[in-house]
Amino acid sequence: MKSLFIPLFIFLFISDAFTQSDRLQAYNPSGMTHWEPFIGQWKGIGWRLTEDGQQTEWHHAYNIQFKLDGRLLMLENTTTVKDEVHHKSIILGTYDENANNFPLRVYSTLTPEGDYSGVFEHGAFIYFMNKNLRFSMQVNEKGQIYEIGEMKMGDQWVQVFEMLSSKVD
Repeated sequence: MKSLFIPLFIFLFISDAFTQSDRLQAYNPSGMTHWEPFIGQWKGIGWRLTEDGQQTEWHHAYNIQFKLDGRLLMLENTTTVKDEVHHKSIILGTYDENANNFPLRVYSTLTPEGDYSGVFEHGAFIYFMNKNLRFSMQVNEKGQIYEIGEMKMGDQWVQVFEMLSSKVD
């Protein structure tokens, strides 16, 4: 009886492991496919409006990848100004099927860390850092990531940031 129990136990254990693996791979939420054009390593140049109204040139590198069988998006960013590291961040994102949005967790050396969310509209990912500061990023017709940031001043949105990135891999 003991000799039958051990092979049966091993069979049940192994078959359950394969079943769990299949369930994990099948769980890539459909909303995550919006991120597929963004996946890869990118380098870019752009500008940010400073407090005194001047444009400061920024260079940056993105590494955007799926994790956990496509259930998690991880975006790593390093921004340099005048060849010195100015800003580093990691953004983790998922897709919430019920809310039809993308909750984000931001860890940063410059901007406020916290929980945000965004949506895709017409191929562009739009997210708000607060009600008066929004960002939009999309892959343009040349295959580059075009990103802008806007600040609400009164009833108008004023552009305060722009970045254009090309894929490097």
